Amino acid sequence: MSDKLVIRSYTPTRPLLSLSDKDNDGNEDGTFDIVVKTYFPTDAQPGGALSNLLDCMKIGEEVEVRGPTGDIKYLGHGHFEINGTEHVFEKVTLVLGGSGITPGYQLIGRILELDDDKTQVHVIDANKDESAILLREDLDKFAKERGGEQVKVTYVLSHPGDDWKGEKGHVNEEIIKKYGFGPEGGKSVALLCGPPAMIQKAALPALSDWGYEEGKNMFGF
Repeated sequence: MSDKLVIRSYTPTRPLLSLSDKDNDGNEDGTFDIVVKTYFPTDAQPGGALSNLLDCMKIGEEVEVRGPTGDIKYLGHGHFEINGTEHVFEKVTLVLGGSGITPGYQLIGRILELDDDKTQVHVIDANKDESAILLREDLDKFAKERGGEQVKVTYVLSHPGDDWKGEKGHVNEEIIKKYGFGPEGGKSVALLCGPPAMIQKAALPALSDWGYEEGKNMFGF
């Protein structure tokens, strides 16, 4: 790997990118946190190209960072700028998997930052097992804010333990329609981020069948 350029995109989990002018929770200290899920090499797969390099780095070593990038901006109160066009949605369905939770985490944090933002969010978060759920404590805290009505989080595990009481298996049409918002006359948007197989084979077909349209009210982070 020493002679190859490896680039990956990550969404910071701290600071929450503020919508207001106030400095909260140390957002101006010049640092940021990212969540990286490391896939170690096995006989079946080579492992994560950049995540394994980051895992081996020592304090003081450096990587080059650039940004911010991305085509989706949240402007507050249900207003989004997506690919340069402004949209307004009252309800958001997030279908996320693994480390794909991070852009959804940022969005929820920004919505809850504004006391009068009423945008509703339903999260479907898919993982292998309980130990693989990233930012769970923070997501559960988000879900409890404002009476537990504005944000709801559903965890789906493909390899759950015997004591798991939540949804089991893989994200499919039944789960999406059970926990997500319907298209509802253009007032809802579905935002997706996760493993390509989950997005391409499950989420996109299910949402399209439900009436969502790519580029109109269905987008990938």
